[in-house]
Amino acid sequence: MQQKQAQSDLTAACSDLAGFKGSVNKRLGEQTSHSIARETAVKDGLRQQVNAEGSSLEHLSQRIRANNIVLHGVPDIAAHSRPADLTRYVSNKLDTATPRRGSPSQALSQSIRAVSHIGRPGSGKRAVLVEFSTHTAKHEAFKLSPHLRRSGLHLADELTPKQLKAQKGLEADFSALKLKGFRPFYRRGELKYRDQGVNRTCKRGEAIRVSAPVSPSRASPAPPGPPPRGPAPGRQGVRTSLPGHPSPGSTAGGGPAPGQSAAAASTSAAIAAANAATAAAANAMAGDGDTEMQAPSSGPGAGPSALAPSQ
Repeated sequence: MQQKQAQSDLTAACSDLAGFKGSVNKRLGEQTSHSIARETAVKDGLRQQVNAEGSSLEHLSQRIRANNIVLHGVPDIAAHSRPADLTRYVSNKLDTATPRRGSPSQALSQSIRAVSHIGRPGSGKRAVLVEFSTHTAKHEAFKLSPHLRRSGLHLADELTPKQLKAQKGLEADFSALKLKGFRPFYRRGELKYRDQGVNRTCKRGEAIRVSAPVSPSRASPAPPGPPPRGPAPGRQGVRTSLPGHPSPGSTAGGGPAPGQSAAAASTSAAIAAANAATAAAANAMAGDGDTEMQAPSSGPGAGPSALAPSQ
C-alpha cells in the first residue's frame, strides 16, 4: 500500500516538473523572440542611420567639389612644379582661350582660388585640380572647352569616389552612344547625350534602347509644289496678223519658224487659214456692193466673229 502511494506521489511530482519545464521553455522562447525582434529593429535603425549619414556625407562631398574642375593634359615639367607657376600657367591658358574681351570668361583667372597637381608624377602629363571661388566661374570655364581642346587640354568635373565608380560602370553605354552617332559626355558622374537639341541622361544599360539620330539625308522630302503655269493657249505668245502677212510664228511658206514647237506651229497655221477665209469672204461681199466690211483687227479676238457692219 505504501509502495503504491509512493509511486503515485512520484508520478505527480514528474508531472509537475514537466509542466514547470514547459512554462520555463515558453518564457525563454518569448524572451528570445523579443530579443531577436529588438535586435533586428536596432540593426535596421543603425543601417538607416548609416545610410542617411552616408548620403549626407556624399552630398557634403559633392558640395565641396561643386566649384572645382579637373584639367587633363597639363605637361608635367619642372616649370610647373611650384604652385605659383602652375597657377600662372592655368590662368594664362584660360585667358588665351577667352573668345573676346569683355566677356565673363575674362575674369576666370581672377576667380581661381587654388591650383594643385593630382595623380602620380612622372607620367609626362598630370591632371590639375582647379578650385574656383564661384559656381558661375566654373560654368564659364566649361564654355571654353572647345578652345582648350585645341591645345590638348580637357575639362572634367571633380567627382567623389562614389561618382567615379558609377561613371566607370557607364563606359559600355558611352561607347554604344558614340557608335550610334551621338557625342556623349559626363556631367557630375552622369552620362549625357544631346538628342534633337535636348540634353538627355542615359542610365546604365539604356544605351542599347536609344535610337540613332536622324540624319538630314534620311529625313522625309518636302511635298512637291504645284506645277508651273505656262501661258494659256491662244492668249499669250500667239499673235494674229492681217491678211497677206504671215504670223510671227510661221514662215512665208506656212511652215514653222526655226526653234518653234509643233503645237505652236499648228496653232499659227490655223489662225492664218481663218484670216485667209475671212479676207476672201470680205472681198466677195465687197464685190456685190451690199455691205462694207471692216478689216479684222490684229488683237487677240481677231477672226470670223470680229466682223461687224459699219454704221
